Amino acid sequence: MTHRPQFSRPLEDGQTAPDLELPAGDSTAELDTAAAPDADADAEAAPAGRRRLRLPARGRRPAILLAAAAAGALVVNVLVSGQPAAEAEPVSASTSVAEQLGITTESAAGDDLAALEQLAASRSERDAAQASAAEAQAAADQAELDRQAAERAAAEKAAAEKAAAEQAAAEAAAAEAARAAEAERAAAEQAAAAPPPAAPAARGSFKEYAMSQVGAQQFGCLENLWGKESGWNPNAQNRTSTAYGIPQFLDSTWASTGIAKTSDGYRQIDAGLIYIESRYGSPCAAWAHSQAKNWY
Repeated sequence: MTHRPQFSRPLEDGQTAPDLELPAGDSTAELDTAAAPDADADAEAAPAGRRRLRLPARGRRPAILLAAAAAGALVVNVLVSGQPAAEAEPVSASTSVAEQLGITTESAAGDDLAALEQLAASRSERDAAQASAAEAQAAADQAELDRQAAERAAAEKAAAEKAAAEQAAAEAAAAEAARAAEAERAAAEQAAAAPPPAAPAARGSFKEYAMSQVGAQQFGCLENLWGKESGWNPNAQNRTSTAYGIPQFLDSTWASTGIAKTSDGYRQIDAGLIYIESRYGSPCAAWAHSQAKNWY
């Protein structure tokens, strides 16, 4: 029966490997200690606690190889046993990042819900603010439009009132012009229908001529009127105006009678009677107005 080399147990820290024991009487296990002269020197140079194997002599190769294998196994065992066996640590069950941070699923869900609610509230507030700003802008725009419309309406009203006033003034002026034209036409017609001037009479004949024109009943009023104005002097001239002649007519009044301004007393009487007839209707009415207003 072949004896196999016995290997020592793993060495602990600080221990050395034991010598290799070979079985006695086994030719394959014997080592030739005298094979190499320098084997002893090599053995002496080996570290303490370890013996160097000697090379076998010829004819013993199988035993030497077996011994070398046993020695290699021993060295490997020593080297391996010198390191503590690595103990595998139990692998704990995998945990999520949230569990490692101490965040539970319920708390994370609650936080997410709170964040969503806060985001929705912020969005609602922003939408409400934007809507309020839009309403304020619309109100301001409408107020500006109302103001512009009011200004336009006021301007149109003022323009209409001005146009109406101008139209009324134009109509009044046209009416006045029509009345003046009618008076001139009537005066011209009356002058054309008046009798031709009489021949020159003796002194005081101007009054006689006038009485013949108006009658004795109206002549008293006419005598007083023109006696006050000119004293029946056909050449009487007012120092402060253009009043001239027996009736003391202004230049504008002469034009309304249709008779040109003249120094002829008879023509002056004709013009005076035309004016009194058209303005007052009679010499007595003219005399009453003169007494009240001091002019006629």
